[in-house]
Amino acid sequence: MKQKPFTQRLLAKLTPVSACKKVAVAVSGGCDSVAMLLLLREWCKIKRVDFCIFHVDHNMRTTSSGDADWVRGLAHSFNVEFYSKTATKADRLQNTNLGKEGWARHFRYSAFADMMKVSGADVIATGHNADDQVETVLMRLMRGCSWQGLHGIRAETKLSFGGNTLRLWRPVLRLSRAQLETLLNRHEISWREDETNSTDLYLRNKLRHALIPAMEQIQPGSAAHIASLGADAYDLQRYLTRNAGKYLKKYCEEDFLRVEKCPATPLRREIIRLWLDKNGLTNSLSRALIDRIDDLWKSRINNKTVCHRHFKVVWSKKRLLLVKIEDIG
Repeated sequence: MKQKPFTQRLLAKLTPVSACKKVAVAVSGGCDSVAMLLLLREWCKIKRVDFCIFHVDHNMRTTSSGDADWVRGLAHSFNVEFYSKTATKADRLQNTNLGKEGWARHFRYSAFADMMKVSGADVIATGHNADDQVETVLMRLMRGCSWQGLHGIRAETKLSFGGNTLRLWRPVLRLSRAQLETLLNRHEISWREDETNSTDLYLRNKLRHALIPAMEQIQPGSAAHIASLGADAYDLQRYLTRNAGKYLKKYCEEDFLRVEKCPATPLRREIIRLWLDKNGLTNSLSRALIDRIDDLWKSRINNKTVCHRHFKVVWSKKRLLLVKIEDIG
């Protein structure tokens, strides 16, 4: 078959994954996820790994039920287990403080956690590709990230969600959207189009439709260079995270951090990030907050304080004390 050499080349570029027995392939019905499904069906045969299909209907578009039916039919044609969850009106009334996109993400991962328990899968594969990687890095730059934010989307990661640990795998992260479309066209497999992808209501779509094409016209290959930068930043992040973890193990005691030593700035900032994360303040993390606590660390001024919403950090006797507001008084 003419498709076979091309498919083999794409299979060779899938990102590696830790040992697993059953993969849940998250399929929205769009090009990226359908192409990923096609590749993972072959990958699972080679690796002798079971797989199933997950579909989440956020019920935010009038056509979303049609997507669910289409993916269900695809699962049937592939003769593979199918699991789905659709958001109800009651679901839409929960976590409204997260915003539209935040709510959708929260519901999606909550649904994944539920379906993982029922299906017996131990890793979830999502269809993030190389184009998504470039868009993510650019979005973070434009929103004011530090270099840590440049690492973009990780090929494999763990997410703590609702008391569950979800293993996420992005197998097609090294493949472009054009390659995935070519794969489906060569196999004469169709896909569903999300009409919101063609609008410029969201920043990601504006980058996809306007900025990135302009960059490629000015300097061909610039998107690939940005993706490579993200990979380099990820390697550096891993190195710093390991060393920051060693520092915390030695100098962190409950709600205070000993700071008699003053490591180099990148390591110091990563220590602060991990320390806040360890104390359950992940949602409060921002570049500005880390900057303020870093300045506090360097100041060495006794009782100097950084206040932030529901907690404060105090420099006292060569220690940074973390005090949650509800603990005061």
